[in-house]
Amino acid sequence: MKQFLVILSMVLIAIFFSLSVSEAQVKSAAPKEFTIIDQDAIPDLKPEVKVKPGWPKEVTIGIAPVGGTYYIWGGGFAKLLEEKVGIAGYMVVTGGPLQNTKMVDGKKLDFGMVTSSPVWEGWHGEGWANGKKHQNTRVMFPMYASYFQMYAMKKAGMKSIHDLNGKNIGVGPSGGTAATYWPKILEMAGVRPSRIVSGGSEDLNRQFKDGILDASAQAVGLPWMIVKEMETTHEINILPIPKADAEKFIAKYPHFSPGVIPKGYYKSNIDYDVETITVWNFMIVHKDAPDDLVYEVVKKTFENVDILIAAHPSGKETKPEYIVYSPIPLHPGAAKYYKEKNIKIPDKLILH
Repeated sequence: MKQFLVILSMVLIAIFFSLSVSEAQVKSAAPKEFTIIDQDAIPDLKPEVKVKPGWPKEVTIGIAPVGGTYYIWGGGFAKLLEEKVGIAGYMVVTGGPLQNTKMVDGKKLDFGMVTSSPVWEGWHGEGWANGKKHQNTRVMFPMYASYFQMYAMKKAGMKSIHDLNGKNIGVGPSGGTAATYWPKILEMAGVRPSRIVSGGSEDLNRQFKDGILDASAQAVGLPWMIVKEMETTHEINILPIPKADAEKFIAKYPHFSPGVIPKGYYKSNIDYDVETITVWNFMIVHKDAPDDLVYEVVKKTFENVDILIAAHPSGKETKPEYIVYSPIPLHPGAAKYYKEKNIKIPDKLILH
């Protein structure tokens, strides 16, 4: 019995030491800029798949925190890469488009999900880029349109963004489209919240349910799953951005467009349209990525949008013709695909 206890103690010590080393390795391997998602969410490269010479066996995909469309959409794209291109896709949680732009530009990510305005500002060194141009990025394909969405408790009586004066609101993760532009939208509309908080959608939603926040916002594709989940347990209002306020904002930031969440789309807007602002999302890559790899990824993406749609309904908007809305130049491998499809690409999107 004594011998058994000694052996058991040694085994437990070995396991503890092994776990401690493993944890340290994970922490030291992950740069501070991002966090790798649970390994169960990362598809394994199938043994029978043969990767072409010069292609990576695995790639990283910059997404955004849990609770937004990027997190879900990225899973669909990783599945598509594994099953149709033969490359394992590792989803990387970042702050969102701004950070994805910087990390793809610096070769810290292979692919990145971005919205039009942040990546345009990065290319030109304007806005958040503070004079530093990020011109190593190239667009591969259009994804879907993001809608600026905000909800509040119905019992609070708020019916538009103009009811947010003096309120505490959440605006999505720092470095994301929502956290960057919601404060600008409110400021231009003359709205003065008491406090604006950044964070992931799930974290902000917990604060909202605990009464710490009066409203929570994001800029995501339709539907925003947080809203769908909230509607099952709470009565909420979706707060519109009045048309006049949207037009004023778009006049200054032309990469955005007016939009409407149709009446009845959510349980919470059953009897009214929600006026808002939209912005296109794109998948970007570094300019040095192999042309044939990018061509194949673009081709397989459009041939297998059913995989994206299965992950999130916004995959229905992933169509080749929307590439003309790209805010920055295309990767040559991507441009080759669109030319084969007889899509007229604006000259500004082709670098000679």
